[in-house]
Amino acid sequence: MVYKLHKALYGLKQAPRAWNKRIDSFLVQQEFVKCKSEYGVYVKKGIEGNQLCICLYVDDLIVNGNYVKEIEVFKTQMMNEFEMSDLGNLTYFLGMEFTEATEGLVMHQMKYASDILNRFNMMNCNPHHHLLRQI
Repeated sequence: MVYKLHKALYGLKQAPRAWNKRIDSFLVQQEFVKCKSEYGVYVKKGIEGNQLCICLYVDDLIVNGNYVKEIEVFKTQMMNEFEMSDLGNLTYFLGMEFTEATEGLVMHQMKYASDILNRFNMMNCNPHHHLLRQI
């Protein structure tokens, strides 16, 4: 059997370039400014000095801002333009784990460290670093 794909990007060599061009033009159209020194970071100045920051890595986005309403408006615009789903608050990204704390967001690699210790049969080792004992 042969199937004809009408709209497929995954698996093609030009897919990442096509997607990046598409999302870049959309973000610029939404008045985001691309960061000159950090690839994949876009910033939009909102009303009353609020800012919205987008970190783009392939087809994953982290949306951050200081005004929840603007974040919600942006997410609605994205869902209207692209097939996407909101995964909620940031918990895991590019091998880093994120946990909410009263002081803000804590970034760590506890699972990675645990996996390494487990791999080398060292789960019962004596931790010398104070962070391992705290987490």
